[in-house]
Amino acid sequence: MSPYQLLARIEAVAAALALTGVVGLVAWATVTRYLGIPNIWVLEVTQILFAWTCLLAASIAYRNAGHFSVSVLEGFLPEAMRPLFKVLQQVVLLALLVALGWVSLDYVAVANRRPLPLTGIRFSWVAATIPVACALMAITSIHNIVTELANWRRRPENKAES
Repeated sequence: MSPYQLLARIEAVAAALALTGVVGLVAWATVTRYLGIPNIWVLEVTQILFAWTCLLAASIAYRNAGHFSVSVLEGFLPEAMRPLFKVLQQVVLLALLVALGWVSLDYVAVANRRPLPLTGIRFSWVAATIPVACALMAITSIHNIVTELANWRRRPENKAES
């Protein structure tokens, strides 16, 4: 198993555990509220887990090409140029992810000053989902760039004559 596949597996397990936590805590809150002893702290912890679930799932969807895409320009390109266009798309996305991840680090620092009112957990645990997801998606973009370039070089028309 490659490090990239290991990272993907860890990410999927973390997302599944976060989602399981959300479902379990919502069920717990429902039962305790029905019994007349509501646990209001559950709402804050559920929100933290839900943020992690959403952004880890976004990264997983990006890895599996599960987000929508518009490929109008790709259709106008010659077949031989399409892989390079995909590389260009990945480079642009990588630049955006790095920029967003970098800016979001400031948000995490600011959010660290704010504790959640019921649990005292720092809001930075929610804000940290953004740079983590950006980093995970940037790794996927780099993987996609390397893979696409390797596939493009293997094509017979792109091999140098010996």
